Amino acid sequence: MRRTTPLRAVSAAALLALLAACGGGDGDGDGGDKPSARPSSSAPADATPSPTAAELTAYDPPTRFEEHGAGLRAPGLRTVALDGQKAYYVAPGELVAWDLAGDQEIGTLKAEQPSRSQPEHDGTDKALPHSPGLGTVDGKRYAVAAFRTSTKGSGSSPDSIGVEVVAMDAESGQEAWRTKWDLPRSDESYLITYVAGVVGRTAVVVAHGEYRYPVTYGIDLVTHKETWRKDDFKAQLVQGTRVLGQKRGDEDNPALAAVDGATGRDLWTGMGIGEDWPVKAFAPDRVWVGDPDGRAVVDSATGKDLSYEGFGERLHSITDCVDDQLRTTFCFARTVEGGEISAYDRAGKRLWRVGGPSDDSGRKEMRLQSAFHGVVYATFNDGPGAAIVLDGATGADKATDPGFAPVLVNTYVGLSNGGQGEIDVLRATR
Repeated sequence: MRRTTPLRAVSAAALLALLAACGGGDGDGDGGDKPSARPSSSAPADATPSPTAAELTAYDPPTRFEEHGAGLRAPGLRTVALDGQKAYYVAPGELVAWDLAGDQEIGTLKAEQPSRSQPEHDGTDKALPHSPGLGTVDGKRYAVAAFRTSTKGSGSSPDSIGVEVVAMDAESGQEAWRTKWDLPRSDESYLITYVAGVVGRTAVVVAHGEYRYPVTYGIDLVTHKETWRKDDFKAQLVQGTRVLGQKRGDEDNPALAAVDGATGRDLWTGMGIGEDWPVKAFAPDRVWVGDPDGRAVVDSATGKDLSYEGFGERLHSITDCVDDQLRTTFCFARTVEGGEISAYDRAGKRLWRVGGPSDDSGRKEMRLQSAFHGVVYATFNDGPGAAIVLDGATGADKATDPGFAPVLVNTYVGLSNGGQGEIDVLRATR
């Protein structure tokens, strides 16, 4: 994709003025200051609007995409949250809001005292494992992120580290509030902080390190105060009113557990899990756990391990599952006969599967990328641009020329990994 430097502005009003005068233009793209957009006095009266400033059209679900704008400078897809025609992402030391239609940054909040040894993004999501938390309270929407801070000691006082939580007004891109606190001293300085999600008016904030036991905090979005804390618990996922994650159990072994997001009260403790096992949404009341010996589906209300077809089968490793946010979940498995995509209804019944040892249709092998509102986005091993959209109800081909198979999708756009450490924005066109 051809890269251009996006115009950046501090307000929607400035953007509208610019579009009215000249239909877009280039601006300062240094990632720091946010100068106001100014209309060009040299643009002709009948100038054609820039394609990067085109309005986005909603398709539910979208089945074709085209390149749109210069892309996001986010360090990874897992750091990005889509919200209508906006995207929010966490980068080292800052929370960024991006207008997808106008292809411009509309707000940035920087950590007040970023640590000099803040972990840098290394191509994985170890240092930045979560996107911003999004929540609405009393009609006001917030994007929330957490950062590590450090304070230089003086005299006999040692250096200290802590957590800073920043909240952005999602409408304006401006700072709503921020709060911070110091952490107890530890033998190490490495610290990871993130927002696991938002429950009602509570942001769920996590801090943990290599030699530091995890702590999860409930921070009120209105008062900015801590309402609860849970020691030895590392939140990984917010689902409804529940917060799921790892709890330190007997002999320091982690177990899957859930607490109430409003109070921090223990709800249940379930199966033992590994430190690096992912816990992701499978359905509105189900999660899937990345067990290397046979991926498991768990009832998030009770912690009960559920028996689903395809999970735990020998020589059949499920590596990813995606909820289409409507009625179906799709999973990808590596099998002895290549990749397999399976569909599950909300009750856990397997509806269909393509690829793998059970498929004698002769169809090409496909790789699951994402799913949204009844369709599946997949790719072939035929090189760049080899994508397809499947009907979520049957697995049949629905659109054979989607242009791209995005990894994050809503009705307006799809996002996929681009080159040079950027995220490609793909405008829905059908």
